[in-house]
Amino acid sequence: MDWPCQTMVSPGNFYRENAPFTRTFAAFPAQKVSPIRSRMPKNGRGSTFRVRPLPILILAILLLLSGAPGASAATATPSGLKSPAQTSTSVFISWNAVSGAPRYRVQYSTKADFSDSTYNRFTTTSTELRGLKSNTTYYLRVRVISADGTTNLSPYSAAITTKTKIAPVFAAVVNPLSVASYNVKCANCFSGVANELTWAGRRSAVVANIKAQMPDVIGIQEASQGWLKDDARPGGVSQFEDLQQRLQAAGANYQLANSKRNNCVKDTTPTNCVYAYKGASQGTKLFYNATKVSLVSQGSLALPEIKATDNPRYWAWGIFVQKSTNKKFFVGDAHLEPASGTAYQSLRTKQTQAITAEIKKRNPSNFPVLLTGDLNSHKWTVPTNAPYDVLTAAGYIDPLGNTYASDLPSGKATAEKTVNANYDSFNAFKRHANARNAWGNGTYLDYIFTSKMRVVEWRTVVNVDSSGNFIGTIPSDHNMVKATVQLP
Repeated sequence: MDWPCQTMVSPGNFYRENAPFTRTFAAFPAQKVSPIRSRMPKNGRGSTFRVRPLPILILAILLLLSGAPGASAATATPSGLKSPAQTSTSVFISWNAVSGAPRYRVQYSTKADFSDSTYNRFTTTSTELRGLKSNTTYYLRVRVISADGTTNLSPYSAAITTKTKIAPVFAAVVNPLSVASYNVKCANCFSGVANELTWAGRRSAVVANIKAQMPDVIGIQEASQGWLKDDARPGGVSQFEDLQQRLQAAGANYQLANSKRNNCVKDTTPTNCVYAYKGASQGTKLFYNATKVSLVSQGSLALPEIKATDNPRYWAWGIFVQKSTNKKFFVGDAHLEPASGTAYQSLRTKQTQAITAEIKKRNPSNFPVLLTGDLNSHKWTVPTNAPYDVLTAAGYIDPLGNTYASDLPSGKATAEKTVNANYDSFNAFKRHANARNAWGNGTYLDYIFTSKMRVVEWRTVVNVDSSGNFIGTIPSDHNMVKATVQLP
């Protein structure tokens, strides 16, 4: 529900100039750098003009001195190009900075003569080249170019070679554990856009979606603690209670890690609330499949806010035991502030920092960690995807390797298999499911981070036809995301 009003822009520090980047932002239109071809002019009779040898010799000398068409002798050639690390799908490279260089172009190819090359632009002097073939030798070189990429300012550096690693072979998974994140959109947030139904009209689709995947633990967002309108059940029923009851009625044995509605002495209603901590977390809830896992302990954390009138945000946490292995693991679920603007961007940073600090406090035994949530920030958020940066700096891993301003996954991505990862996690109830490309990673507001562990599969749950259109009722304006892992 909370698509933040933040500008989506093209990457500032790199740009790939040819396929597979066939869809880019208008600010940096895709282009293929073609080799420069020399053509002889023809006269009106179709024969070529005769050119005296002396001008050709002079032209050849000038080209030799310049190193390449458009090169400038005043700009030094980059030096120190090296590849310090490689994965099966990428190589990491770096080179020495050239004073005053506005931008660099890296050329790489599987052929020593650089035919059939790929070109990337960068403003940094280190990067990861992605989407490469495994166990393959690549030839690379770098030059300085103008800021707009239209002029070569230096010759290419001396070429180097590097080789990607052999793709790993994975053993069959033993005792898999699945964790999901799902923003189900609050029942009282009905906006009436095309294809959106009320909670009463779409809750069966939400239940069916969850039951089809049967995650062992689900981090739910926006399952409101407020009473459902026009519901005749005695005492009223909240959205998260309604969802749990319907899951159980469908044969899915889901329990709530915390069933309290409000942190009040009388937790069933916020009216005349006398504060008392009950572990309640409004619509941010942990559901768990009691057939597969059991609950050890749980709680919640009220996240920082700017104004008292802002909707309170919570982080819910729980420690669970996987029954098949008797291994304990820690799960946290968050729904960060969606508002736009510099102040709220800073607030999301503070909220995420509060979460990482609370994990240290609540998980002193260092059980494996899985973090779910709608972080209301994505890889095109300007100036940075702050919650992502905070979590990765704290040592947590994005299985998709869906780093800033790139659709190709990082070579450090841990997901061994991905399903529908090219779809965005926010669908806005559009009948045609949002997908930037037919390959790579989509844009995500919804995440699952892990501590170090094996991630067998990542799945973005979309029920679409061959044209990419949602089939039947669209359950929510967010797609469920799910990770299947093996606990260490």
